[in-house]
Amino acid sequence: MPPKFQVYKDAAGKFRFRLRTDNNKIVAVGEAYEQHTSCINGIKSIQKNSNSEIEDLTIEDRKVSNPKYQIFKDAAEKYRFHLKASNGEIIAKSEAYQTKEDCQKAIEVVKESNNAEIEDTTTAPKPTETQTETTLTKPEEELAQTVPTAPLPIEIPTVSSSPALSERSRTVFVGNKMPIDYVLAIITGLSASDARDITLKARGQAISTAVDAAEITRHRFLKNLKVSKVAIGTEEMPPREGETRARMVSTIEIVLTKE
Repeated sequence: MPPKFQVYKDAAGKFRFRLRTDNNKIVAVGEAYEQHTSCINGIKSIQKNSNSEIEDLTIEDRKVSNPKYQIFKDAAEKYRFHLKASNGEIIAKSEAYQTKEDCQKAIEVVKESNNAEIEDTTTAPKPTETQTETTLTKPEEELAQTVPTAPLPIEIPTVSSSPALSERSRTVFVGNKMPIDYVLAIITGLSASDARDITLKARGQAISTAVDAAEITRHRFLKNLKVSKVAIGTEEMPPREGETRARMVSTIEIVLTKE
C-alpha cells in the first residue's frame, strides 16, 4: 500500500499535514498553515519534488542543486532529512532516525508519495477547480471562479496578514487572504483622481496570490490596467525554531499602471 498524506488541525487551529506509511508510521511532516488551501498546496509541492536527488551532509558528499533531499545529524546525533523546493525552502521534515539506512528508507517512502492519497480530517472543503462558497454574493462568486488553482510552495511568513494599502506610495502588501481582498484594495487605491499606478508586494507563498489579484483586476474589472513592471528577488529570513540556518525567501513586486 502506498504512503498517505493526512491533513489535520493542530492545537492552535492551524492546518498541518503528515506523511504516513502503510503501517501508520510518520515519515515526514509539513509546516503550520493558516489556510486549508495552502496546506493542500504544500502537499502538492512535496509530490512535485518527490523524485529529487539526495545530498548527504554527514559526509563529504557532492553538492546537489535544489530541489533536493538533505540528510544531516541533529543535536542528538540522530539522522534526519529535509526536502527542499527549487527556491531552497524546506517543504518537508523527517522524524529522527538512529541509523542513516533508516533515514534513507524514509526518503524512499517520500519518493513514492507523488500519487499518494490525501486523507483530510478537517472540516474545511477540499479544493476544486471551480470551488466557491455558497455565502458569496453574485459578483464575488464570479470573481472566485477566476482564481487559478496552481500548486504553491510551502508556506512562508508573508509581508502582511491582511490587505494593507499605503496611501503615500499606493502599495498593497499581499498576505494570506483571498485574492478578492487584494483586488478590492487595488481598485480602492486606483480610485483617486491622481492615481496612475499601484504596486503589489509579496513574498513566499503570497506571490501566487499577488499574481492572481493582479490578473483578476486587469481582466475582469479594470481592463485599462497594464503590468508596467515586475521585479523578483530574495530576502534572508531568520531560521525557524529547531533550524540553524537562515532561510532565503522569494519576493515579487508588481506595478500596475493605468493606460
